[in-house]
Amino acid sequence: MRKQARGLSGIDFLVIISFVAVLIFVFVSLRAAAAEGYDRYTEIELERGDTVLEIAEEYRDAHELSDRNFISWVEEANKIDADRIVAGDTLIIPVEANATALGVKEK
Repeated sequence: MRKQARGLSGIDFLVIISFVAVLIFVFVSLRAAAAEGYDRYTEIELERGDTVLEIAEEYRDAHELSDRNFISWVEEANKIDADRIVAGDTLIIPVEANATALGVKEK
């Protein structure tokens, strides 16, 4: 006797689609939650020649991080490599948005 090839039943297909939908929902929710955590920080647009180290120094009065910690924070928050930034990129920096609004340090 031959074995018959068995395809997915309607219920199996529904379970797989539901599982994939849940995974997508969780991924999108986690990304949104991570982005919301940075809402209170300053966003800057990079100009030609900017480096993350120079930005750390420029905003020194508005943050209390070491240069190394500032760069690590920026890399993690923006999901970037600090050595690969280009003019026109927008970065979130660890400076409270109201600090720059109050004139602590403006670019």
